[in-house]
Amino acid sequence: MADETGSDAARENGLPHLRSLDIALITGGLALFLVLLYTMREFLNPLLVGAAALILLWPLRSHRAARALLVTGGFLLVLWFFDRLSTVLLPFGVAYLLAYLFNPAVVLLNRRLRVPRWASSLVVTVFIIGVVAAFAFLLIPSLIGQLEVLGSRIVDGVSGLRVWLAESTLLDRLQDAGVLDKQEFIGQVIAAVQEQAGVLASGVPDAAQKVAKGLGSILGLVTVLAIMPVVLFYMLKDFTVITDKIIGVFPTFGGRREYLLKAGGVVGNYLRGQLMISAIAAFNVSVLLLIFDVPFALLIGLLGGLLNMIPNVGAIMTNVIGVTLAIVFGDPWLAKAVIVFLVLLGESLLESSVLTPQILSHHVGLHPVLIVLSLFVFGAFMGLFGLFIAVPVTALIVTAAQAWRQELQFEISSYMNSD
Repeated sequence: MADETGSDAARENGLPHLRSLDIALITGGLALFLVLLYTMREFLNPLLVGAAALILLWPLRSHRAARALLVTGGFLLVLWFFDRLSTVLLPFGVAYLLAYLFNPAVVLLNRRLRVPRWASSLVVTVFIIGVVAAFAFLLIPSLIGQLEVLGSRIVDGVSGLRVWLAESTLLDRLQDAGVLDKQEFIGQVIAAVQEQAGVLASGVPDAAQKVAKGLGSILGLVTVLAIMPVVLFYMLKDFTVITDKIIGVFPTFGGRREYLLKAGGVVGNYLRGQLMISAIAAFNVSVLLLIFDVPFALLIGLLGGLLNMIPNVGAIMTNVIGVTLAIVFGDPWLAKAVIVFLVLLGESLLESSVLTPQILSHHVGLHPVLIVLSLFVFGAFMGLFGLFIAVPVTALIVTAAQAWRQELQFEISSYMNSD
């Protein structure tokens, strides 16, 4: 009678009734299965292991633990899949990001000017490719040249830096106080400077070599560059359909996905506005510093535009780097440093008083303290790349959390009203 009651309870919970013999056989089978996996470890890959786990756990899918294992394994398998195919998927990701940013231009041409969707997509694609090509052929060689010159000049100035540090009375006082060892400190500073100079002199060529190696060959790189305009055109042309398919993959809250549309709108407005402001800042700073013959003007301007994507911290980093370069390599150094400081100050005032209110009218709605905290957190885990994605990703997280909290409150209120 007790066995029948236990069997009924097991069936109600969706579990098969297992006898002691069944448990022993399953345990032995699992042990043999693990031994088989160990002996085949050189042949196996995560895809095969995932398929084997699916076959093994599928009969037990009605059990919560089995479903949790299947979902966890599938999640890890998807991450592995994207990691292995990251180089292949990168062009498609870049094309979708560009389509996401420039889709409003296509909609504008299509709805207001009555241009067919395919024609407006073609016009925007040609514009994007033209801007990228102009940047690649006109600015990148000059930027690489300035980086190489900067690296070589830093290497040439290492001997002078060593002499200056050796004659520094401050280091002598610190050594007498037992704070540091002078010679060891000088050696560490010189080694750090030489390392950074080598990175500046060869960083861009090494990065290009790594990208080419990841793509397999120069032919692979040419193929990717050739198909990018085609992929971008179709992404723009069918952007709505593709976006709907992507949104359909994400989970719903109460059967709705409004949180994704809201988050996408907030992040899209922020990225478009911030990219436009960064481009204007890079152009203004570069042109003004070139007019005043400031050394490494193009490098400071492009760096200022790039770091402008990092709220609050980016402007401080640009001022520190720009003024330092002017002091070290400017002639006369004081005048060049003052020019750099005034140009960057004027650009900051222009952004805060004109550009940001007019262009970036849709803010992400995050508290300044939360923005700074997100910069530190993402920077600690992901380095420089984390600083660039900190604000939009935090906005997505906050929007999803708000949607979840609202849905939870709705469910609780419905439950209490039903009582």
